[in-house]
Amino acid sequence: MVNLFISNSKPMKKFLIFISCTLTIVIISDFVFGVSFTHYVKTHDLPGRFQPLDKLIRHTEAEILLIGNSVIQDGINPSVIEDSTYLSCYNGGSAGQNIDFFETVIDCALQRYTPKMIVLGIRPEETGDNIGEGLFDVLRPYYHIGFKSIDKHFDNLSPDNRILYKSSFYRYNSVWVRILLYSIFKDTETSINGFNANAVPTQIPTIKEVNNVDVPSERKMNCIKRILRKCQERGIKVCICYPPSLLKFPQEELPCVIAVENICRQYNALCLIDYNDPYFLHTPELFYDAGHVNINGAEIYSRKIASRLKKELNNKK
Repeated sequence: MVNLFISNSKPMKKFLIFISCTLTIVIISDFVFGVSFTHYVKTHDLPGRFQPLDKLIRHTEAEILLIGNSVIQDGINPSVIEDSTYLSCYNGGSAGQNIDFFETVIDCALQRYTPKMIVLGIRPEETGDNIGEGLFDVLRPYYHIGFKSIDKHFDNLSPDNRILYKSSFYRYNSVWVRILLYSIFKDTETSINGFNANAVPTQIPTIKEVNNVDVPSERKMNCIKRILRKCQERGIKVCICYPPSLLKFPQEELPCVIAVENICRQYNALCLIDYNDPYFLHTPELFYDAGHVNINGAEIYSRKIASRLKKELNNKK
């Protein structure tokens, strides 16, 4: 009986040794990978599609910041704004994002410096209940390297996620391969000032009917209020704009837009409602698709908004 127990315990002992060694290797590898990648992020500019966001968070000190998703990224040319206002301008647009994400990256920029103006471009439906949070995975490289708003976001995730974020492999698993590939294969679409214009399509897009009208999200309205309050306290002028589109909504005045307008009045911020601009609605050749202007449309809209921004900057109120 004793011999049988001893003989059975040997495989178990080997198995436990194997498990212990494997766990030790994984933990050490995870630690080394985390330290190495964090050092890389701290000492290098992130390449490729990460470059505009990286510059916004860590480097730019432009006097005018353009923040938004793809409607800003490919819809407003900073060079046109600079020519009109004689102030430096950077396009910090990031495709696929929304108001929660914008607040986070604005906080990162304000942690470093104080711009003269922030232009926040959003879509009419962006502050509604049916739109979720932004794609925060792209901010993982900046976790725990000094940006309080990014740390706060990830630290406020569910208990399970908070535990998983202790692992470098988990935290970086969606970004490190992309960063590596961008380092090897240069992305020709990146721009010095963050602007990436859409080409003129071979087929002119048509007006797209939007059947549903969303109601304002209280959480997102509070998010806009926080952005405006922080900027007001720092003496930063804010413009919230709704860039042109070929989207036709079932009613002229949208609840989400009205709610944002009211908040802008409360905080003395400029609100530009251009998503239903008649000129653009009747000139579809200025669009890449129903939701985005092409390079020609961006040039025209940039000139149009530049004059209004200049007037707002000269307004001493």
